[in-house]
Amino acid sequence: MKVALIPCGITEWHGEGRLLGRVELPLTSAGQQKCAEWAARLDGLHLERILHAPDELASQTAAVLARQLSVPTKALEGLAEVDIGLWAGLTESQLKTRYASAHRQLREAPLNVSPPGGESLSAASKRLGTCMQKQIKKNGKVAVGVVMRPFSFAMARCALEGTELSNVWETVRQTDEPVVIDFEPAAAAPVSE
Repeated sequence: MKVALIPCGITEWHGEGRLLGRVELPLTSAGQQKCAEWAARLDGLHLERILHAPDELASQTAAVLARQLSVPTKALEGLAEVDIGLWAGLTESQLKTRYASAHRQLREAPLNVSPPGGESLSAASKRLGTCMQKQIKKNGKVAVGVVMRPFSFAMARCALEGTELSNVWETVRQTDEPVVIDFEPAAAAPVSE
């Protein structure tokens, strides 16, 4: 089964290097253009549907893709972005300065991190894993696209590729293009450690 993990399109905060979290920001015109380019590249996958997080940014991204690919979309609560609480809007430099030990843990043991006023990454990993497993079972062998914000995208990518969740922070920082994964359900990494 092919799963196309698709990051949300570009917002004003992307250019500033700010963590999005669940903050509602619209796609910029550059973001809409980038989504159109992604749709052209994903066209050959013959996606059957596009699943997406329920927020405005993920919904806008999915809508642009769906129009070009002529596929339906479906919002799923389980794909919601990790609630990073007070970290939303911070740059990496600010996060490293204000929350030095948490920043270090993000690189070494991310499932031990609980952003202040947010959701623990362990709980988010379980929520996202349960949702992805249910959708993979439900969609069988058809190719699907999944639009997510950075932390959720990174966690889903690590789980589907079978890589250590200790790579989540690095993956979050490199979440700027769709990733197509040939997924074999038996090869999936455990959702949590």
